[in-house]
Amino acid sequence: MSDPITLGPHQLLCGDVAQGDVARLMGVERAAVVYSDPPWGEGNLRYWRTMAHDPALPRWEDFRGQWCAAVACAITPDAAVFVEMGERWADDFATNLAAVGIAVTHRWIVQYGHPPRPNVLLYAGPALPTGFDPSALSGPALPRACVAAVARPGAIVLDPCCGKGYTARAAVAAGMHFRGVELNALRLEVTERWLRSHTR
Repeated sequence: MSDPITLGPHQLLCGDVAQGDVARLMGVERAAVVYSDPPWGEGNLRYWRTMAHDPALPRWEDFRGQWCAAVACAITPDAAVFVEMGERWADDFATNLAAVGIAVTHRWIVQYGHPPRPNVLLYAGPALPTGFDPSALSGPALPRACVAAVARPGAIVLDPCCGKGYTARAAVAAGMHFRGVELNALRLEVTERWLRSHTR
């Protein structure tokens, strides 16, 4: 079991959202913003577990519920929650979010990968700025625009599957504090290096 890594106002943990590590990282803190791109479907979930050399292979249905429950316990009542999800699995993920009290109010078709392919961005939370529409965005520009739209300087942005740190970069750009959990130690190292070089 690894210990949290503290980088100024930011914290990272090499851990597993399905094993209670979001709660372990957050403690009594609560996030005002969540932006995350969790695995999509059984195959993608297994792929990322294999890449992280993790023998645990949770069922996709179980993982969805665990991810949503972990987020629900780690956010403020008025938190803004963005979830990127493959089109095929977005409805199921929205159902799991609703089951823990996170009701999706907006969804956009966005682009993901090279070559670009359609992806869904789900949103639950307070009213968004008039005219906010991230549908033309992809890559790092997408989390940056979303976090900026709901930014609360000094508050916490959480990503339970933080990968190489696009959400962390968005949090720093918005003047917020980042909390991230990532199963793959090598991917987490990328986020850690970036935060170290951009944290005073």
